[in-house]
Amino acid sequence: MSQVGYLLLPTRRSIEDYRGAAAAHPWLAGALVVSLLGLVGTPPTALFIGKLTTFTAAWDGGLAWLVVVAAINTVVSLFYYLRWLAPIFSRGRVDAVAPVSERSWAARTAVTGAFAVLVIGIAAGPILTAFSAPLLG
Repeated sequence: MSQVGYLLLPTRRSIEDYRGAAAAHPWLAGALVVSLLGLVGTPPTALFIGKLTTFTAAWDGGLAWLVVVAAINTVVSLFYYLRWLAPIFSRGRVDAVAPVSERSWAARTAVTGAFAVLVIGIAAGPILTAFSAPLLG
């Protein structure tokens, strides 16, 4: 029985252990990349829309200092999260520990979740408009 991410390959303890993951498991690697980009808050993920909305609300509320602190935090998170990308897409260890089924329910859930994060991010305009309209006009 496998689980996604860290628990999918429990013997892999470092970022370097994920070297070559994109070649061995392209769908799972893609889901991980979308998730990492979402955590940073890059477009077109749904988390970018949330971060943009929060920054805008803070700015409009006169809390420019909070926007600066959040922007610095975003820059720091770029290093923390995006350092995974090079090992994932580099050549090297290709599933030397254990084979992983991309057909497992956990793998399908990870890929579906990453796809949903992208769809919501791309369709954020109409979604926000629909939810901001008054119910009974």
